[in-house]
Amino acid sequence: MDSLIGKTAVVTGAASGMGLAMSRRFVEAGMNVVLSDIDENKLTEATRLITASGGRAIGVLADVALESDHSMLLDRAIDEFGIVNVVCLNAGVTGSVGRSWTLAKQDWDWTLGILLDGVINGIRTFVPHLIDHGDGHVVTTASIAGHVSSPYAGPYNVGKHGVVTLSETLHHELKADGSSVGVTCLCPGFVSTNIVQATRERNSDEAGSGKDEKGDRWLEISERVLRSGLEPEVVAQQVHDAILANQFWLFTDNDWDTPIARRNKEIVERNMPSIGLPDLK
Repeated sequence: MDSLIGKTAVVTGAASGMGLAMSRRFVEAGMNVVLSDIDENKLTEATRLITASGGRAIGVLADVALESDHSMLLDRAIDEFGIVNVVCLNAGVTGSVGRSWTLAKQDWDWTLGILLDGVINGIRTFVPHLIDHGDGHVVTTASIAGHVSSPYAGPYNVGKHGVVTLSETLHHELKADGSSVGVTCLCPGFVSTNIVQATRERNSDEAGSGKDEKGDRWLEISERVLRSGLEPEVVAQQVHDAILANQFWLFTDNDWDTPIARRNKEIVERNMPSIGLPDLK
């Protein structure tokens, strides 16, 4: 895409964190923005802040795990702005954490419903529209966890690995069809958001919470590390630039290059896998 001015972006998970930062950056670039989230209060406030600054934006309450909500989101965007050009399938959760065998089917279904079904539903809903008019770009929020595997976050790892391979598949399919629609697979490392805090605040009997002492410890470490992560605004700028450059891979930093390279070497050499973590000094 040569320019974002006057075009329309839809951002899921837009009420906080990276989604809100992306929405703000898109407005600064002259775009119309449709913010979507499942948290009505946060969504209302985020939309108010953006429109108060002069941005053209609407907020749409939606659950990304439901395909019908994606259809509604597309309809609302077209009704308001006539077209969708950029789709950021960004909504995410840490989800249920703990030993993989201690997690109930509900824990897996709830987490994967948001992380993976949310992207599948978005692609099925928005990509045909983007192909029809030809001036579009899809941003999928995967994670470093889509390239390496650490213990006690099985549903998150499975979801993010799924998003990575789905993004690559989509890229190849669009290219094979001669479509001009672009794809960016966003793979953040440590970013300073409240995603882990939201999980810690859930009751242990709810899906999307810590399920055993290993999961609780994983959450404690993750929350501490994220505090020193990149600011969401830095990632938003990277996303903005990647769309204009039609860049597929977007890694937010180089900290994970060594674990990723080590994993790839282990696969090629058929070695036992090591824990996919960088040096956390």
